[in-house]
Amino acid sequence: KGKGKGGVSIKALTNGLIEAQALPGAESMSNDNNALYIAGLPSDTQDVDLYRIFAPFGAIAPKGVRAMLHPEGNCKGFGFVNYREESSMQLAMETLNGTQMPDGNVLTVKLKEPKSG
Repeated sequence: KGKGKGGVSIKALTNGLIEAQALPGAESMSNDNNALYIAGLPSDTQDVDLYRIFAPFGAIAPKGVRAMLHPEGNCKGFGFVNYREESSMQLAMETLNGTQMPDGNVLTVKLKEPKSG
């Protein structure tokens, strides 16, 4: 009951679809295109939380959401979201940057700067 069918994990399925470029955006995915840097995140933030907040603004690339975690599993306070369209990225940034959270902290949402070197 509730164990699903077959011996394949969902991660294996997702990775296979991305590698086969069967998902829209998988063929041209770049970590710097239409990417946002999000800071001020609570310590219990997970990838799915970022997805729930940022997906309503537009299509997100496969593997395009990442909350950066400590080895213990709690969030380091920042993460990244990669949109398929620049307009979605701009709308999310304009709407969410400066959002005040219940504890008084402020969310920073800005363009991700390309890695140097």
